[in-house]
Amino acid sequence: MAIPLPGTPIIVDIGSAYTKIGFAGEPSPRYVFPTITGTEKYKAVMVDVSAKNIYIGNDVVKMRGVLKIKRPIERGAIMDWNDYYEILNYIFYSLLRIKNLSNYPVLYTEPPFLQRETKEYIARVLYETHRVKSLIMVPTPVLALFGVGLTTGLVIESGDGITWIVPIISGQIVDQSVQKLTLAGTDVNQHLKNLLMREGINIESSAVDEIIKEIKEKNCYFVLNPENPPKLNESFSFTMPDGSSIEIPNYIFHEAPEVLFQPSLLGYNILNIPQALINSLQGIDKYYWSDLLSHIMIAGGNLSYSGFEERLKLELSQLIPQLGKIPKPKIVQPSKIQKMESKGKTRKQKDNCPNCGVLVDLSDGKEFCQSCGGRVVLPELSIGSPPIKKKTEIVDGKTICSKCKKPVKDNASVFCPYCGQNFQSTDIPEIPRDIIKQAAPAREFSGFYNSSDEVTRFFVPENFQFAIFNGASILGSLPSFQSLFVTLEEFQRNSDALYKDISEIF
Repeated sequence: MAIPLPGTPIIVDIGSAYTKIGFAGEPSPRYVFPTITGTEKYKAVMVDVSAKNIYIGNDVVKMRGVLKIKRPIERGAIMDWNDYYEILNYIFYSLLRIKNLSNYPVLYTEPPFLQRETKEYIARVLYETHRVKSLIMVPTPVLALFGVGLTTGLVIESGDGITWIVPIISGQIVDQSVQKLTLAGTDVNQHLKNLLMREGINIESSAVDEIIKEIKEKNCYFVLNPENPPKLNESFSFTMPDGSSIEIPNYIFHEAPEVLFQPSLLGYNILNIPQALINSLQGIDKYYWSDLLSHIMIAGGNLSYSGFEERLKLELSQLIPQLGKIPKPKIVQPSKIQKMESKGKTRKQKDNCPNCGVLVDLSDGKEFCQSCGGRVVLPELSIGSPPIKKKTEIVDGKTICSKCKKPVKDNASVFCPYCGQNFQSTDIPEIPRDIIKQAAPAREFSGFYNSSDEVTRFFVPENFQFAIFNGASILGSLPSFQSLFVTLEEFQRNSDALYKDISEIF
């Protein structure tokens, strides 16, 4: 596979379970391998083999029977820096095989709240050891949200070691409301292992963790009601690496991931995912609740089990009422302005100019005073209001004032020229009953949602495991984003350059 042109950002996404490597603008990672390392278990067994000092990724899976397997990253933290260096070397020199890394910038995905010392140390390794052209480190929830085309939303990211509930507004993480749960794929594996042992199934293998993980990824699912699950076949046959088969009861497959909603199954006294989501919202102004709940983004390989979205929606419908009334966002719509039209009326024959007081003859259609040039006749406009009745009487074709009973020559006059009576009636015209019956009943307007079903909306990526990579691929291909990459010189002058606010490009 050809290497892209120099200047194309390299995406490095090293997770607790899997590492994804590729280039910006590509639809999927070029390389995906388990984030594990292995060293020789028995040197005598590998005498005639050109043994390596350390095995990484898929090489470990192939030779797991004779290797001591280690996970250099646990619960999102780097536990073995030597193995971490070897993974970086494996990425750049064994997989990508780029001759000159100084021509390529690197987009490194980082977990939220990565310690400053750790972040700057990783940057120094990439700058000084691998000599990359430039670097930018972006939190994974921002990338996952951007991968589905959003900059505001509530990200639920669950990997192998950590589950994050992260509210993001306009590309910025709301730090005080982020929830971190030590409840993720590792805990599902442990619960699955406990359930198997309870049924008398004890997997004796040097790669027991990998076997448990394979069973989980291929078979586990969620049910809406764990107290009354659907009835399926009694057992499922699983083939072990040595060719033997074990019979696994089907109920285990929906009970194993249930720990994400019931941490007490493992003895944990922590919040579950829906409770942590509600707790996160309570740290934010109510004004943003609607936007966040209507843009819930699910990411991470640990949430790819069938039925998770439906189960989460059901659990949230029971918890959201605790928040009280959720305000609806104010949608600004262009007001319907009624066009004003000229209103037909009888024209006056003579009138005094309002500016100079000269009597002007208007019978020939003139509208302006001949003396001062001021306008005498002003157009009367109507905005569709109902006609107003006048307090006058018509006798023998003449308008009679209802108060002084004197004839008024000017039919367009608003006041009586003799007594000053106002001819306009203040009575509101009565609407016919048949029109009232045809009209739709009045509906009370509420600025709040009535139920949680109206406000919650989920955004689910096509591939949970690659959600972060896809967001990084899209973001890294934007020219405006590439201008934010930090060079070694900038980093040496001021290490705060690594903490640029990328929301300015959104």
